[in-house]
Amino acid sequence: MTTATPSSMTAAIAPADSTATEAPNTAAQTKTAPATSVFLSPNNLCGQTLLELVSRGHGILANIRILSEKVPPAFVAAADEANSNGIYGSGSGGGRGATHEGAESSSGGLGFLNLFGSTRSPQSSKDIAVDLDGSISGNLGGEGDTDDVKKYTPFLFDFSYLHNPEEYEANLSASVEANSSDGNLNVVNLEREFEVNHNSTMEEYHALFHSIHQYQADLNIFADDLNKGFFIQYTVESLFLDNEGRALICEAVWLYGAILILMERLLPGPIRERLIIAYYRFYNRNNDISQIDLLTKLCKSTNISPPKSTTPACFTKNPSHKYPMDEDKLFHRFPLPVELVRNVIGTLVSDDIYRQSSAFPSIDHRSTRLSRQASMLYVVLFFDPLVLRDEPGKMREIVDKYFHDNWVIHIYAGLTADLSLEWERFPAAKAALDNVLKLENVKRLHIANAKLIGQCMAELRAYLTMGILTDSFVLDNRHDLLNCLRRCNVAVRWRILHRRTSNSVHHGIICATAEKVAPDPKLEGEFAVNDTHVVSLLLLSSQLELQLKDIFQQLLSKKESIWIGCRAKASQMMSDLSKYFKGDQTLARVSRHDGLMKWFESMATEINYLEYEGGDHFTVTGRKIQLCVQALEEVEQYDLVDRDVQVKSFIHEARSLLLQMARAVGINEDICTDIQFISDLSYASESIKSYVGIIHSRITKDPSNVSLLDGFFLKATSSLDMPVERLKQSNSPDLKKATEYYSSQLVSFVRDVLEVVPVSVFAILVQMSDIIERRLLPLPLKVEGDKLIAFAQLGERYKLAMMAHEISIFCDGIHEMENSFVGEVEVNPRKLLEDGLRKEMVQHISELMNSLLQFDFSADSETTASITKHYGAAMRSMTSLASRLEGFQGALCCIEDYTSINSLKIWHSEMSRIINYNVEQEVNKYLLKKVLDSDSKFQSKIIPIPRFPRTDNEPSCINFMGRVLSMLLKVTDAHFTTFSLERSGWFLSDGFEVCGLKTMLTLRKAIGINGLAGLERLLCYRILHELHRFVKFFRTNVSKQAVLLEQLRDELFPEWRTPPNAVSIYASGSKKTEMLMLPMLTCFRRVGQAQLLRRMVRFELRRCARSDAKALQQSVAAINASILSGNDDLKDDPDSMKKICDLATNVGIGDPMDTVFMATDPLEGLPILLLFFVLFYVPKLTYVQDYASLSKVKGSYPIDGWPVIAGISTLLKQFHSSYAKSFLAYIGQFIRISIQTYAERRQGKKDEVSRLAADLKNSIIFVQQFCDLSNLSSTALHEHVPQYLLELCSDLP
Repeated sequence: MTTATPSSMTAAIAPADSTATEAPNTAAQTKTAPATSVFLSPNNLCGQTLLELVSRGHGILANIRILSEKVPPAFVAAADEANSNGIYGSGSGGGRGATHEGAESSSGGLGFLNLFGSTRSPQSSKDIAVDLDGSISGNLGGEGDTDDVKKYTPFLFDFSYLHNPEEYEANLSASVEANSSDGNLNVVNLEREFEVNHNSTMEEYHALFHSIHQYQADLNIFADDLNKGFFIQYTVESLFLDNEGRALICEAVWLYGAILILMERLLPGPIRERLIIAYYRFYNRNNDISQIDLLTKLCKSTNISPPKSTTPACFTKNPSHKYPMDEDKLFHRFPLPVELVRNVIGTLVSDDIYRQSSAFPSIDHRSTRLSRQASMLYVVLFFDPLVLRDEPGKMREIVDKYFHDNWVIHIYAGLTADLSLEWERFPAAKAALDNVLKLENVKRLHIANAKLIGQCMAELRAYLTMGILTDSFVLDNRHDLLNCLRRCNVAVRWRILHRRTSNSVHHGIICATAEKVAPDPKLEGEFAVNDTHVVSLLLLSSQLELQLKDIFQQLLSKKESIWIGCRAKASQMMSDLSKYFKGDQTLARVSRHDGLMKWFESMATEINYLEYEGGDHFTVTGRKIQLCVQALEEVEQYDLVDRDVQVKSFIHEARSLLLQMARAVGINEDICTDIQFISDLSYASESIKSYVGIIHSRITKDPSNVSLLDGFFLKATSSLDMPVERLKQSNSPDLKKATEYYSSQLVSFVRDVLEVVPVSVFAILVQMSDIIERRLLPLPLKVEGDKLIAFAQLGERYKLAMMAHEISIFCDGIHEMENSFVGEVEVNPRKLLEDGLRKEMVQHISELMNSLLQFDFSADSETTASITKHYGAAMRSMTSLASRLEGFQGALCCIEDYTSINSLKIWHSEMSRIINYNVEQEVNKYLLKKVLDSDSKFQSKIIPIPRFPRTDNEPSCINFMGRVLSMLLKVTDAHFTTFSLERSGWFLSDGFEVCGLKTMLTLRKAIGINGLAGLERLLCYRILHELHRFVKFFRTNVSKQAVLLEQLRDELFPEWRTPPNAVSIYASGSKKTEMLMLPMLTCFRRVGQAQLLRRMVRFELRRCARSDAKALQQSVAAINASILSGNDDLKDDPDSMKKICDLATNVGIGDPMDTVFMATDPLEGLPILLLFFVLFYVPKLTYVQDYASLSKVKGSYPIDGWPVIAGISTLLKQFHSSYAKSFLAYIGQFIRISIQTYAERRQGKKDEVSRLAADLKNSIIFVQQFCDLSNLSSTALHEHVPQYLLELCSDLP
């Protein structure tokens, strides 16, 4: 054994120490970058101009994606209709057989609808929206049903309109009349309705197209200014020599191409054309058409449709996958300077503009490191198609550098492209790529990737074993861990992208399963990679990335404390060894050795001199540590040390501490930056959505897999970095909008992934509700002892307990997750669980209400028997719905403790939202300004309320609320029923009650308080609609009889006297106004029927509030009285007033007969016309004692006393009180004349006298009931008919 003296070892350290200290710091420094480069400094006009331009490009791209999700369904339907007529299949770009001037040629039979997926039938194309690929789907359209959408299509023209606008406008009216289901609609009304409902949306699209053109113009101006030397210190050459300038100018050109590609992909040409024409027809208020030529050139259709897919991975399952769009012609419409494009291509081909070699230093990972640059080059090459066609040498260089091991690339924000399809029409590009696409090479790449995935999975499982990833382990194996991350991300990137290949042969190789490839011995078994393997690799690698980021961040924060602690321990160990070799320690069995004692003492001093923040660079400090470690290794060879196990253990531990110090000082922020770049998942922001189902199945099998999702979500947030990076640098005004959009997309994806938990919980909840509803016996207040076992139902309660336990297991994983930020949005897993449960509950309850609240009433073939039958079926449906909802509410309350969610609050809030949304949509048919889904305060993208097709039996009703109202209107139709105010219900001729207080009680149990309030609101809109129709009828038809009405009024004036020829006046007036009576009867009957239904609804609300919310009812009544008395300031606050009104309705306060629905100009002659209406229809009524009501004499008369009275009362309430007084005066005059006539003729013919008596009695009952219903005092009637006369008439036969 060789030995070395301590003195020689100490001497060996000293020279190295001095040499190291004399070394200049700059020689060992690593790459550093200033916080802000000179090019991007605020004072650099060239840099700021270019940065602002690039940030605008990113803002435009975000705006395209935002607006592509808001395309009004009418435009899609118009393009659909144009294609069905064969317009776009012929290669023309216009509509109605016209062709574009200068439109691009296209191959025959393209078929426009291929841009939007399969054609939908009218019954299924509800709530159309344009997906990423332009397909018709979703629930984002707010215009409602197919019929409502298609009625707008006749006046949504494409660019063919510009060839002959006059002809199109002339033919428009007839086209709309043919397409409109409502004969009252005309082209003016439809266009006005469309304009009102789409104003802001059309402005947004016009601004988008203008911004695209302006971006190209500004980019050309910048290039021209650069060439002319306006930016004094920068020329074209110097700009490309600056790192930031080179990157920005390349991005500016690339972004313009990406904008055109995304515009064509997300907003197809036929829709763009209609958007432009619609804007200039409806919203161009200044008649400014100066830019229409530019916008038509930019937005005209290319007539290119997606090629038919031979694999499921192409354009159907992957809507974010690009297809060839004839980009060279599209880009040529507004080209960029040739010199600029050539310089950008040369830079992208030859340089690494982002310098990310530290993230992927291996040559095997070069294509991944340069992937962003490769996507830029792919886009920019379309500006110079000659390179793609005629320069095979350059294309071979490009393929060898960027695409030698990949051919499916990521373009922007999840949009991908397959070069084998994209470059097929370019000879040079196709020839260069053919070497990569040889089957042998594809199989080789597939096998290599499969092996790499297997290797990565094994490494990940080893690293993620509990207790492995400690601080010391990470410090010791930093490079191995980072290399593992690199391999994992390279493997998963290649696999995710290339599973989207459009080539069927390549797709068969890459996406094959073990069974499919069994005949090929080269690809058996382990080389078959399926989606489950990809998901496992994603989840495990993201978990490792998350843990490494946390560990490195902790190490960075405590790096100095680690240094100080390790140095103190190592120094103390050296001091202990020095004392040990003094030989005077108790229990020390070693002889004194002065050399070793001094050596260890000097070593302790050397270690203490190591400074963390000294003047030396950390590489110099590392060299010192290395020499100390080397000296400790050498001292072990000394014989005295080598024989002492305890000393060797001390030295070994000291060496470990010194190495840990060296590794700790080598950690810097660049490691976290490299991990962020390595773990980038922006290329799969759309692709990973196809793997959500597999993640769901994993969680369903093992709920503990939820714990792996934290890292996965953090990895997914990397897709937000690139689109907003430049926006943040320039502090762009578009930053907030873009960040909110991309963050919302990420949060939506997180919701989709975690949705499996609430879905699973809800499925169990439905089973629990079924047990509670159908199997558990309701517990009475007192149970007899011998029946206790029967009521216990231990078996059923055990099942409920097991289901609750299963729910708790699912919820535990969510509760263990921590809050995290996804972009700018904080994600609370517990809130996501609650939202998921809300979403499932809304879906389930909406489907339940939609299925059970369907009624079989016929339109024209109803009879008394069928009304009874259908009424019974309707009540059974209501009862069933109430029972189902009660059981479901009970199940929700059972799981409150397991989900940590206030279930009762969720129940009431979502029930209210469902009802109010459906009422809102039902009301839309009465409104000019529709409440679209995007404007509705009840609709939500997070917890959407579903919409369902209209039923065949009730095509006029949009949803179940409309069907419930329709059912009530049909069972209370005056053709079959009689209303009794005293008995509060409608009765058939046989005395059967078809609608009464029990009906309202059943309705309340089924649809709740909010449902009854919603019915009242629908009835109000129905009344308002009928009143508007009456006013229109009066002004168009009755006004023609103005002279007659004035003459009759003059003849009967004054009302207090009795005209000598009154009978002939009444007879003549009745005959001349007879043609007006039937429309008036229809209006009054409908209005009165709705008002009486409102009274019953309001009574049920008031009765329920008295028992369940008495304090609230009294409080609202007090506030209401205060407002009416003028002592409350709330009358100046419209929002507060509306809330009070809604609360008053919900607690049943107020009389519906006092409602004023509209403000209108006076209608001259209305009271006299109402008089003759009463004279015309009173003989057709008879008083029924059982109902205390005027009922029709014959069953064929569609008239009933109380509804007509309520209708007249409601109409008069809309005008000044003098109208009602005048009407009473005319009726009083008529009654006095009738009494006089009866007295004169009572000795005449018996039939005539009986008829006069009946008419007189009915008239008196009519006016008395009118006063009662209108809340008029009896004195108002006695002013015109003395009380003694009324008492005398009470004895009439």
